[in-house]
Amino acid sequence: MKQKFVPTHRLDDVRVSVSNPSGLDITLFANKDVPIDRNSLWETQAIASISETISELGSDFFGDCGAVLRRAVLTPDFHKGSGIPVGTVLDAKGFVIPKCVGRDLNCAMRMIATDVSIDEFQSLGKALDNKLRHIYFEGGRDIPLDEDNRRNMLRHGLMGIDSKSKEGLWKYIPDDLTSQCDYTHNLGSWDTDDTWMFEDFIKGSGGKSRDAALGSIGGGNHFVEFQMVEDIMDKQAAYQWGIKKDCISIMIHSGSLSLGSMVGDHFVDVAKKLYPSHIVRPNHDFYPLPLYGDKGHIGRQYLSALGLASNFAVMNRLMLGYMAIKALSELLGRDVESNLIYDLSHNMIFPHDDGIIHRKGSSPAECDNHNSIFPDGHPVIIPGSMGDASYVLKGQGNHDSLQSAPHGAGRVTARGEGRKADMGELDKIRIVTKVDPDKIRPDIANEIRKNMMEEAPGNYKPVLPALETVRDANIAKPVSKMWPLLTIKG
Repeated sequence: MKQKFVPTHRLDDVRVSVSNPSGLDITLFANKDVPIDRNSLWETQAIASISETISELGSDFFGDCGAVLRRAVLTPDFHKGSGIPVGTVLDAKGFVIPKCVGRDLNCAMRMIATDVSIDEFQSLGKALDNKLRHIYFEGGRDIPLDEDNRRNMLRHGLMGIDSKSKEGLWKYIPDDLTSQCDYTHNLGSWDTDDTWMFEDFIKGSGGKSRDAALGSIGGGNHFVEFQMVEDIMDKQAAYQWGIKKDCISIMIHSGSLSLGSMVGDHFVDVAKKLYPSHIVRPNHDFYPLPLYGDKGHIGRQYLSALGLASNFAVMNRLMLGYMAIKALSELLGRDVESNLIYDLSHNMIFPHDDGIIHRKGSSPAECDNHNSIFPDGHPVIIPGSMGDASYVLKGQGNHDSLQSAPHGAGRVTARGEGRKADMGELDKIRIVTKVDPDKIRPDIANEIRKNMMEEAPGNYKPVLPALETVRDANIAKPVSKMWPLLTIKG
């Protein structure tokens, strides 16, 4: 009979210890105002039992690297996910588990500051909605790429792109993209051994073509959002990072689209097939890939393929950002100035010291005093819902939290349940979608609104308790607060 209640013990104002029969150290960061989903806590029991699987497989499977699952951290946005709860962080050594980072590989938050004032933004009115719809959904993105561009993009990310062409969207993009590397996790470039199964994407239609994949937002909780900088909490950091009160910022949440799905699905299957036939299969369905020993090359193949998807994801967010800059520049009749605050990964594998950090729906909150760009802490981005504030913070390198912060507030309802809520919630927010609701049949518009209800603000936890937990636990310190003005949903 399944255990229906997972015992927990509050350690202090911001930490909760989660009990499990495997004895794995699991700490949930949540103050008393963070809603804790008890059903999702049950999923931690399966995660904890991974440690027993690793012990049973031993050196015959992993080599003599001392493979071990050391501990787990749950961030304040912890909630039920697909396969593994969102907000899970694992500290492992000697192996990777593809299922523990999912399919939307290198999904990330990207934050861009602009010199557009709130008055300028509001003056654009409905024309901005129409311009954005054209650029994002009606063939207006105009991103010409040839085979070499695609290959270099996948193999090398930001380091591999020559943006000196000023055709199409490229005229809005700086000549030297390496200037953005310091403001992108892992310098925006992941190591890859080959192009894996993406040769068809690389070759495209032959010659130069307008890319149909790059510049796609994706579905679900992904978005591009125009926000107003409402408050500054850390004036020094905000000044250094180029964040100005009452100016428009652009926040992006998107991942690797179908490329990440292909990598994730393939290697989840590979890991299952690799599991020794003479050992009873675990109930948790989390199958590891070794990084050392006789089979270590398979784990390294996964990391290489992960790199391809990650490089694509970074370039996709880069394009999404400059598509927004293009819209503002064309409507305002001037060159909008912008600067990248940071591009911060979450669904990702992160090498760290002698181990591997797995983060699912959690982002790094690092502080490296030797970093010349961010000596007081790397930027951390915590978005709220479409009806709530978002925040930029600076990481404090808290080792108790595995240097990890939430990537949002977290859901309180399943997507299917969200569709049943009061559609009046959407009347309070400004959303641009693939179709103009004023130009289609009412029944079709109503169906689109039902789908959009999955992402309505009421389906998400309030962001403030998560922010306060992160602040009070010394995971990250607030720098600025932004308020949503317009959200583009794919």
